[in-house]
Amino acid sequence: MKKIYPNLNSLRFIAASLVIIHHIELYKSLFGLKNYWNIPFFQIIGKLGVVLFFVLSGFLITSLLLHEKEIKHQISIKNFYLRRVLRIWPLYYLIVFLGFFVYPYIPFFDIPDKNIFPDVIPNRIPNIFYFLTIFANVGIPIYGEVPYTSQTWSIATEEQFYLFWPFIFILFPKKSVRIMVAIIIGYWIIKYLLNYTHLPFINGRIQEILKGFIFYFNINCMALGGIFAVLIHSKNLFINILFEKKVFYFSVVTTILLLLFGVNFGFFHYDIYAFLFAVIIINLACNDQFQNILENRITSYLGSISYGIYMYHFVALTIAIRTAIYFDTLWIIYPITFIITFTISHYSYKYFENFFLKLKSKFI
Repeated sequence: MKKIYPNLNSLRFIAASLVIIHHIELYKSLFGLKNYWNIPFFQIIGKLGVVLFFVLSGFLITSLLLHEKEIKHQISIKNFYLRRVLRIWPLYYLIVFLGFFVYPYIPFFDIPDKNIFPDVIPNRIPNIFYFLTIFANVGIPIYGEVPYTSQTWSIATEEQFYLFWPFIFILFPKKSVRIMVAIIIGYWIIKYLLNYTHLPFINGRIQEILKGFIFYFNINCMALGGIFAVLIHSKNLFINILFEKKVFYFSVVTTILLLLFGVNFGFFHYDIYAFLFAVIIINLACNDQFQNILENRITSYLGSISYGIYMYHFVALTIAIRTAIYFDTLWIIYPITFIITFTISHYSYKYFENFFLKLKSKFI
């Protein structure tokens, strides 16, 4: 399984960086500072950074499940879930606790724009139920964004993905690709109905909540990553085409240009970018020609702490903005945000997350 990992830590770091850049410009606008939020590039890269995470997750989790079944002739559901719990839950619940019970009481972390980030306390009791049960992507459409905690919507989506994904390969191993294609098509149908029609059997408020949920629940992107993993594992001839140098370079250049110009593809926006990401991922992971072009000690380590980078960066960002306002110097926001984010994530990984990660070896 080791052969699929080169370069992918670097991609995790790139994905996290896109999210941070997106939020820096957003928060500058929320604090009334000069910003570039109106430029399409900054508006689209945040969610697309998460989409890159999702495609990576679909690819990696599917690859691990296929590898386990090939080596052990079965998939241990218990071990699968325990590994996921040990990796995700400790930091997830720490962020939820801080967001609901610590930051709301510290004026320094107050965000001026209440239209986007309403007060947490009035709806804390009903809202926290969704976060504790890993349904943050339901709580946010109902009660609004939660400062320093809303990023957990993507973790909720990942956890919901994990709930049923292993069973595809246990119950329908020979039909897995068909099922994943059906999931993608089903997602498109539901998304279309919620966004472009009025459903007479549910009221408008419920439809709006479901619309918000489906916006966050990008199972289509994860399924696409899973399809590519199965094609790689089965040595499908289609992969040989995607392994061509010109295809890889075309995908990289096209993706970069589309991002820079902030191109939005409408209904299939995330699907098109997800496909380009998937082509890049399989080449960096499995194509001998490109396996080492991104990997180095620095980006590899930053990728290994990318979960913390993603979860902690809001706090670092607010510290950077408050510092910039105090010194009346905006250029320091970017370096301070990244430096503080990396520092917090490093120590969190070393002294908090790593305690639980070491336990994962018992459930391989």
